[in-house]
Amino acid sequence: MKEKVNKILDGVKKFDKFISNYEKMTGTSEMPSNAYLNWGIHLANLGELDTAMDKFNTAIMMANSNPAAYINMGIALLKQQKFADAIANFKKAVKLDRLNSKAYALWASALSEIGDMKGAVELYNEAQKYDSRNPEIYLNWGISLAKFGKKAEAEEKFKKAVALDPLNTITPFLWGVLLLEDGRFDEAIEKFNHCLVFDENNYKTYYYLAICNAKLEKYDKAITYAQKAIAEDATKQEPYVILAESYLKTCQEKNCLETFEQCEKNADLSPSFYANWGCALQRFNHLEEAREKLYKAFVIMPGNEMILFNLGTNFMLSGEKEEAEKFFNNVLELNPAHSQALYNLGAIFYDRSDYDGALGYYEKALESNKKARHIYFNIANCYYKKGDFDKSEEYYKKCIEYNPKFLQAYINYANLLLDRGDSQEALRKSRSAYLMQKNSAEAVFAYGVILLKTGDFQNALEKFNKTLDINPAFVYAHFALAETFLGLGRISDAVLELEASMDKFGDVPDFISLQNKILSRFLEPNVAPCEVKNAISYCNKFLERYNNIQVEELKKKLADLITS
Repeated sequence: MKEKVNKILDGVKKFDKFISNYEKMTGTSEMPSNAYLNWGIHLANLGELDTAMDKFNTAIMMANSNPAAYINMGIALLKQQKFADAIANFKKAVKLDRLNSKAYALWASALSEIGDMKGAVELYNEAQKYDSRNPEIYLNWGISLAKFGKKAEAEEKFKKAVALDPLNTITPFLWGVLLLEDGRFDEAIEKFNHCLVFDENNYKTYYYLAICNAKLEKYDKAITYAQKAIAEDATKQEPYVILAESYLKTCQEKNCLETFEQCEKNADLSPSFYANWGCALQRFNHLEEAREKLYKAFVIMPGNEMILFNLGTNFMLSGEKEEAEKFFNNVLELNPAHSQALYNLGAIFYDRSDYDGALGYYEKALESNKKARHIYFNIANCYYKKGDFDKSEEYYKKCIEYNPKFLQAYINYANLLLDRGDSQEALRKSRSAYLMQKNSAEAVFAYGVILLKTGDFQNALEKFNKTLDINPAFVYAHFALAETFLGLGRISDAVLELEASMDKFGDVPDFISLQNKILSRFLEPNVAPCEVKNAISYCNKFLERYNNIQVEELKKKLADLITS
């Protein structure tokens, strides 16, 4: 890029020197007119449009019969979005040269900019009539059609332009952008790769290749192209964001967060930068740092829906539900149909046991996302908690309809059926979940729980042991085994399983209730003294960690039993 700019600057310097020398030697106007015209073209290429237009005006004053001067003046005016003035210059060029296809095409382009597509098409046809093999006509025609959403017709024009001039990289690039916008990422990649054959070091091409590959979830390629784009221009924020997001998707935490740091040092930052950085930190569970970045973005854009939502999520993940609720409500003020904000508010109200409030939010979330199985699932859970089993069943069925492999829906539905007294159907549902995922500790365990609740202790025992075979750290299985052994009358084995789950559940009411049931069984007649001693030993271990009057009393009774 620097080499191209330097080359243009050298050209401008040569024109400066040429004009100075020429003015000293001659008063003839024809040759300086061309010189001023070319000088203006070089300045326009540098983006110095006002100075370029001075040169074009000088060229026109010296030789007002040159259509090229009016054409280039029109191009400069087009770049400044002065469409009426640009059209006036293209008309003058056509008046001077009725067969000038370039003037017709540019005039058509200007008309399309002001919304006159019908007039533009007429002029493009006129240009085509005078020069059917000029690729620039089809390039501009394609651009105009694309602006009016006529994508298929635009593609045809781009295709023709590329066929006439395959070395020109502008047409395949714009074609690629059109395909990208249409979601045809593989085809877009093909066009951008065509550009690279003739222009290896192009920032925009690398950037768009990074986008396409990220959209196709080809993150390794997205990373490569984003890095190349940054190498071409380290001051642009966009490729850093694509690079960071690709690292995020591939769980490369260090590289992701370092990319944001590099971007902050090198690039020109937009207000959304800190929002993206905060979201990435949040995904990696750096909640405090994420909040700091999100607040930076919030100060710049206090009414931004995405920033407000992610701040709400941050407070929700941090357990600060009241603050989270405020931000989610701010999101709903901007967008009352924001499905995820509604869903999260439903979750907050569910955690408060306000099931009616939760239902209100979940049902609104469902209006904008009719096939969201997780919303059906949570609505079913709300009705279950309210004791409305008919409604609960209706929504569990809907949830399973939209996702037949949603394990937890089968499990909760099975528990509902069990509560309704339909143990056989409960077993069928839990078995369905088990058969779907036989090697899932969660599925096997859930089936075991239903077997346990239906009194099938032997099969429940087999399932809980299998759970631990699959995942030895599945501590819930030890707690369930304790209850299973109690059902089988193997109270010493039940105590061993209680001990294995004590660290996890020791202060949970359900654990204490089961524990007391098991310890009480040692007070029954015909229990061997050695088993009673083991129970006392267990009581001592439990009381070392937890203070519980009932266990103290049971321990005393067990000790009295031994002494008597």
